[in-house]
Order: sequence, then structure tokens, then C-alpha cells
Amino acid sequence: MPGPEPPVTNGLQIDQSLEFQRRFRRVQKLAWRVLALLPVAAVAGLFGGGLFSQTTAGSAGATVSYERFGRRSVDTQLEVTVARARRPVAVSVSRAFLDGYDVSEVRPPAERVTAHADRLVFDFTALAGASVSFTLTPKRLGSGRGTVTVAGSRPVRVHQFVYP
Repeated sequence: MPGPEPPVTNGLQIDQSLEFQRRFRRVQKLAWRVLALLPVAAVAGLFGGGLFSQTTAGSAGATVSYERFGRRSVDTQLEVTVARARRPVAVSVSRAFLDGYDVSEVRPPAERVTAHADRLVFDFTALAGASVSFTLTPKRLGSGRGTVTVAGSRPVRVHQFVYP
């Protein structure tokens, strides 16, 4: 048994739902805006490796350079530059940060690594102006926060968000 006849609009027999069409148009506009913003976010570095993904934080005596966004199981660099220091240089990284990463490589190699309850301390024989590079591999997704401290300077806060 056939359904009711569609209404006649301007001499045409058209079945239309204006409310559905309005809702669909709103959803479509929103989807286009999101799709337009994705390439902009990628170039800006939201997904890693963009214009603004690299950041540098510092205090008197040390600066720390790292990527704001990382990918799980992809190496990321944490570089500590020592402005003024006496030999040996002790760089400590908080466990709150390192628990989310595997340390693949430390360059130059540390002479000694001391484990404390809240941090790992890496001792180097480096001169002022030298830098230490940590190659880290993220183990888990989400936000990683912690501090990096060079002996004799204030702690530098680091924050990295890890994507899948």
C-alpha cells in the first residue's frame, strides 16, 4: 500500500524536510571548518615536526630544548645546554618525566649515573657552553611533565604531549 502523496510546492510534487536540511548544512559547515584547520595545525606543529613544535626553556645557567609533541615509539631529543658550569657537570632529570620514556642514548656519554627516588643524575666532564643530548623513546601516550636541573641552577620545567 503506497504512502501519502508528497505535498505540492510551486507546482512540483517534492518531498522535503527543511529542518533536516538545516541541521545537515550546519554539520557540513562544521566539518569543512575542521578539515580546513587540520593542515594549518599540521604545519604549525601540532602533530610534531612543525614550525612551533620545538621549544626552548631555560634558567640562569642552563637551557633545555625539546619537542612539544612526540609520537609513541619514535625517538625524540631533549638537549640541555650548560651556559656556565664547573667540572664535573651534574644534570638531573626527574623520574616523573623519565618514567614515560626509554633513554636510548646520552651524548656525550655520562661518566656516572646516580639514581635517586625522584630523579636520575647524570655526571659529565663538560665545559661551559657544552650541550648534552638525550635520545628518548616515549613509552606511553598523553602528557609527560617533569624537570631538568643542572647543578647550581634552577629547575627547568619540560612538558611533552605524546600522540599514538
